[in-house]
Amino acid sequence: MKAWRLAAVLSCAVLAGCGGLLRSDTPAPLAYQLRAGGGSALSPTVAIDLAVLRPLARPGLDSDAIAVWLPDRRFDAYAASRWSAPLPDLVQSLLLDDFRAREAFERVLTDRGQFRGRYWLQTEIRDFQAEYAREGEAPRVRVTLRGEIGRVAERRALGSIVGRGEVQAASNRLRDVTAAFEQAYAQAAVTLTAGVHAAVLAAERTSAPAPTPESTKAP
Repeated sequence: MKAWRLAAVLSCAVLAGCGGLLRSDTPAPLAYQLRAGGGSALSPTVAIDLAVLRPLARPGLDSDAIAVWLPDRRFDAYAASRWSAPLPDLVQSLLLDDFRAREAFERVLTDRGQFRGRYWLQTEIRDFQAEYAREGEAPRVRVTLRGEIGRVAERRALGSIVGRGEVQAASNRLRDVTAAFEQAYAQAAVTLTAGVHAAVLAAERTSAPAPTPESTKAP
């Protein structure tokens, strides 16, 4: 076991690859939650309903594990710590909060409710990990969210938007690493929500019938 992997997060957590989760005296994992990214209100509010589908995730990210890339490019996770929900559920909840806070659409729905939106957003979580470049250094957090937008009636994608965020953690402590996750998610979410709003607004303007001049009657 490399000492740096334990020192990386000091007393906060150890990497799952060290085998700490197999010890009977291992404390219960700490659950970490992220806050929505925020961002200013988007104008105008589009008078339609948007359904935010449960995101897809790349292999290794479809769980509640807090993912880590080690310097030798091995994929691992922090032990004794986890997200408050499986990552796709967590990101879906955050995106719902972000779209509603930015007043982008008349209503923002989930794919689990009885109502269906006029448009849907399918997001893929491409990156959501802490990346260690060197032993003993604080990681850099990378978040990449790729969104596909479609109109429900047409059952086809109208376009795609990619939101990215990268933040250097202030230290190797897990509290600083999760803070970097929150900031990187916020960067990605601001771009994604603004791009979805712009794409749907353009689609609505294109599909709206052109105004016809009033017919004139002969006297």
